[in-house]
Amino acid sequence: PYEAGITFVASFGSVLAGNTMLGKLYNENKMDRTQTLLAALLNTAPVYVKETFTYQIPVIIPLLGLKVGFLYFLTFIASGMIKVLFVIICGRIKLKDPKSETYPLDSNSGDASMTANRKFGHILISSFADQGKTFLKVSGVFVTTTFLIFLLINNGVITVLSNYVGPLTDFFRLPPSCVLPVGTYMFSPLVGAASIGAMLKDGILTDLQGIKACILGSLLMLPIFSLRYSFAKYTSIFGFSLGSIILSVSTGLGMLSRGAFLLLFLSWS
Repeated sequence: PYEAGITFVASFGSVLAGNTMLGKLYNENKMDRTQTLLAALLNTAPVYVKETFTYQIPVIIPLLGLKVGFLYFLTFIASGMIKVLFVIICGRIKLKDPKSETYPLDSNSGDASMTANRKFGHILISSFADQGKTFLKVSGVFVTTTFLIFLLINNGVITVLSNYVGPLTDFFRLPPSCVLPVGTYMFSPLVGAASIGAMLKDGILTDLQGIKACILGSLLMLPIFSLRYSFAKYTSIFGFSLGSIILSVSTGLGMLSRGAFLLLFLSWS
């Protein structure tokens, strides 16, 4: 729908702002669940553009070296492209042509000249009043969900996952020395990448082992990152059911692309 384009543009400034607009459209029944799901996935595309210039090129590539860093950068871009392709394909299959859809006239929209004559203060107060309920709902759910997630983290539920790193590094034919940096990558990608980069420079890891370690750490990091930082935002904006579905699909697509690259590099070793 044409409304999705507005939220997509807003996501270049802030994905949270774009999704908040999207959640409002969904709550007003201007978009159905499928449209909202695909639009929310598309709203993550600007993240890949921004992180290319703020994180990947200036930070990750220097840490890992040109060859390994560039290969990792390609896997990062491929993950974003897979999400966009998923949206395009599902949109073609499941959604109707927007041109064939009719859009109800907004009863709140008046003549442009009348709107222009309204006092700025009245418009500002009306805007805050309209958004007040949405803000309170999002804030309440966000705080509650964040508290529960950090409660789980402090009880050691999340860190138990690091115990499974060893068997995975063995499966992907990585040396035992990779267990610590890969496990670190799960909770801090920057520290994990720095550790792997140091091992590459010292000759402890080959370039192929280095890229496999980075992608494995990135794959394991995605669900943890989603739970710690994204789950509360998505469920507070879209509701628990739809928010969980959007985040699960987004995380699953990211893990799928990284898993495919891991298997590709495994076949080369």
